[in-house]
Amino acid sequence: MSTRTLTRIILSSLCLLCLTAFSWRISEVQAERLESDSYVIQFGNFNVTSGEKSSSNYNVTDTVGQTAAGAFGEYGTSGYFVGAGFQYIYQIKTFSFIISDLTMDLGELTDGAFGTDNHTLEITTRGAGGYTIYAYEQHPLRIPTTSYIINDTTCDAGTCTTSAASIWTNPSIDGFGFNIQGDDIPTDFVNNTYFRPFANDEAAATMQPVMSSSNIALQRTSTVTYQAAKAGDTAAGQFQTAVVYVAVPGY
Repeated sequence: MSTRTLTRIILSSLCLLCLTAFSWRISEVQAERLESDSYVIQFGNFNVTSGEKSSSNYNVTDTVGQTAAGAFGEYGTSGYFVGAGFQYIYQIKTFSFIISDLTMDLGELTDGAFGTDNHTLEITTRGAGGYTIYAYEQHPLRIPTTSYIINDTTCDAGTCTTSAASIWTNPSIDGFGFNIQGDDIPTDFVNNTYFRPFANDEAAATMQPVMSSSNIALQRTSTVTYQAAKAGDTAAGQFQTAVVYVAVPGY
């Protein structure tokens, strides 16, 4: 009878980039009213002027005349985001999000040893609002069509959570989790011994940010290491899950 415990993780990504464009003509004495079932926008003026100016010495674009400049709302904490009065969208380079390898193989798990694999995440976005990359797992590591699972890690001291990393260096503590090192990562990943479990979508857990910045991003890169360890009574078989990354540029 085989006692091999194998693990495989399928990675996927979702890039959210929602842009809405409006075009209208405004007379000198009438306010403009835009509305639907979910919003009403009423302004006498959106911009006095905008466009691209150039000479032999410079090239500049601008928007002028917004009466209420600023960022209103925030993705993930409110139902809307509006960037008003500034050039929140400017095409210097296209938005890109790259996962270096979409299949992680943690190999054959044996007692007293970790199975690990890693890949890189790379993001470029020139939006003034920066970006956030969220992550979650579809379910714990599981033998497909069965109820046999490898639990999400709680780390050596039993204290790590989906939002707080802790040290996990003892392979006798079974579980599945990840570490991330590189650009714009959460501060609780102090070094490569600190791990978290992924938020479990099957249990309706909230996805968590793994990279984020309020600045313009150019090839910001981090390395994600996946780690698993089995208990002595873990069933033999091939355990799988899928980890989803959601990359959200801010404008």
